Amino acid sequence: MLDKEKYFQNVKSYKFIANKSLGQNFLIDYSVAEKIVEKLDISSDDNVLEIGAGLGSLSYFLVQKNCSKTLIDIDEKMLGFLQENFKNIEELTIKRENILKANLSGFSKIIGNLPYYITSGIIEHILLNAVNTKKVVLMCQKEVYPKLTKNNVSPLSILLNYVSEISSPMNVSRNSFAPVPHVDSAVFTLTINENIKNPTNKGVYGLMCKLFLHRRKNILNCLSTVVKTREIAKNVLEKCSLNENLRPEQLIINDFQKLFEVLQSL
Repeated sequence: MLDKEKYFQNVKSYKFIANKSLGQNFLIDYSVAEKIVEKLDISSDDNVLEIGAGLGSLSYFLVQKNCSKTLIDIDEKMLGFLQENFKNIEELTIKRENILKANLSGFSKIIGNLPYYITSGIIEHILLNAVNTKKVVLMCQKEVYPKLTKNNVSPLSILLNYVSEISSPMNVSRNSFAPVPHVDSAVFTLTINENIKNPTNKGVYGLMCKLFLHRRKNILNCLSTVVKTREIAKNVLEKCSLNENLRPEQLIINDFQKLFEVLQSL
């Protein structure tokens, strides 16, 4: 395998093949890439997934770890580059796969540089399906990070903060990429807890998404659109001891779980 300076020079030289429709921007700063991989705290018994491996900026350091690792990308050109550069690496799988359709249950740790246009979808897929994962390290556009914290109330942020603890971000300059994107990036770590195994998570999350469609309305009006009649909605809220004048963003995860449980019993 090439030394890191030569490898990352190669990555930089391939910037012309970046696919804008797939949101491809290649990380060319190897010191940043190494720091990101180190955040996973990989041990020999880990089974690690890298999402959207691209030209292998993170993969370069990941494949040197003594663990089982899988690199996926949806772009065939990227796979060819990875297979050529990471020949004869032990416990390594490289394959073409859409992360939104991937089975995540076998991975203990997940890492990836996420394309902006499906960042939320990927995070959602991880939180609802990576039930045996302990740690996730992701890089996204800097503006996305605040939307995931407790200060920004949405179905995704509520779920994320229920099943994990999110770290402070590590900022990455746009100049660390080729082609150079329009904005800087942020790297953050999700330390996953046992709540990710709650079998009602998908149902509760689906309910939250429906109720937040009309987030400025009170919970009675929002719930009425789900159960079809105002009378049923009033009855459900009474059983959950919830004030009908609250808005969805004023509820906590336990409130949504109670709502889901009562609705399931109807």
